[in-house]
Amino acid sequence: MPSPEAALFQFLSGMGMPAYASTSVPDDATLPYLTYDLSVGGWDAGEVNVPVRIWDRTTSEAKMNAAVRVVGSRIPIGGVTVPCDGGMLWVKRGSPWAQAMADGSDSTVLSRYINVDVEYLVID
Repeated sequence: MPSPEAALFQFLSGMGMPAYASTSVPDDATLPYLTYDLSVGGWDAGEVNVPVRIWDRTTSEAKMNAAVRVVGSRIPIGGVTVPCDGGMLWVKRGSPWAQAMADGSDSTVLSRYINVDVEYLVID
């Protein structure tokens, strides 16, 4: 069984594009991809926010909105559980669900900021 951190990475990697921790995007990464800020909790910590960003070189808002819908199909209303070592993660939609963002340095790179909440139902 993967560690909680590895289970979250594997889950986010199943969104139809590569996933990277925001602190370790490879120099040779090609768009589109997803980044996330890892926050870790424990059994009694409640929900922790794990911000997710989708990045793509596009000027199409429709393409970016479609990418958000893909993530939403993997995280339905009510959430989804992901098994891991010591228990499971309960991955849920945060609020607001998604926000349009732009990369200030390049007008052809669009982004969506997605609020994902994770409850670590894990016994250490």
